[in-house]
Amino acid sequence: MSAVDELARAYDAIAPDYDRQLAGDAWMRQVLWHHYLTVFRPGDHVLDVGCGTGTDALFLAGRQVRVTGVDASPGMIALLRDKAAAAGVADRIDARVLDFAALDGWPAGAFDGIISAFAGLNTVPSLVPFAASAARLLRPRGRLVVHLLNRWSLWEWLGLVGRGNWRQARALGQRRERSFVIGGQTIRHYPFTPGESVRQFATAGFTLRRAYGLGILRPPHTVRRIPPLAVDALDRLERPVRGQPWLVGRGRLFVLDLEAPDRRTSAATGLTRHSDA
Repeated sequence: MSAVDELARAYDAIAPDYDRQLAGDAWMRQVLWHHYLTVFRPGDHVLDVGCGTGTDALFLAGRQVRVTGVDASPGMIALLRDKAAAAGVADRIDARVLDFAALDGWPAGAFDGIISAFAGLNTVPSLVPFAASAARLLRPRGRLVVHLLNRWSLWEWLGLVGRGNWRQARALGQRRERSFVIGGQTIRHYPFTPGESVRQFATAGFTLRRAYGLGILRPPHTVRRIPPLAVDALDRLERPVRGQPWLVGRGRLFVLDLEAPDRRTSAATGLTRHSDA
């Protein structure tokens, strides 16, 4: 069985319960949605890579953005289609069973934006092939917003230290591969650092517009011993510092907002145009 088939089987198994499993990180989704609204406009066409059951796709479609959602899991896509019909936005969502390594069926410049949330891209060891596909699919200076699993997080480090696992705590930032059991399948994930992610996207001409960490000070919802009032206080402390360069790589996940190259300028000058922003 191929890695894509294993991934599809794993997410098919958890598809009916997927939204509930992510409910504890609803606050993170709200941050992403606010970000999307600053980048995309009504009438834009956005590709949602690893769309799952379509939570982001439904949000954008409700704001008059056209969305093409792709996921390797038929179960996830079936749920997205049902939810889109129930929400009355099926005419603005095209949901397809497709692995993100096979995105070359669309013409160049087919999308105004691309999103991928909740570690959807962390199932491959390199972002370079996806970066090349994304740069081709985006219109000149289109935007790519990715939400990636971080290699080192403060809360995971504290958990290891609290259990006396000093060796694992010291090596946490060097672990380039992780395994998670999803739907009874062991699925490999490849956490990245923000810096190496930016460098991999730069190979396709992307320039960074914005970066920030999520879950830097705010604990994971699975850490139940911290009172809700303390969680809220830590969240308020985190908000103004999420974009500090030295903290972006300290959250559970991080967000990169990248701008595609202006191929018109590249074709005319032989150079990649970089944003001043």
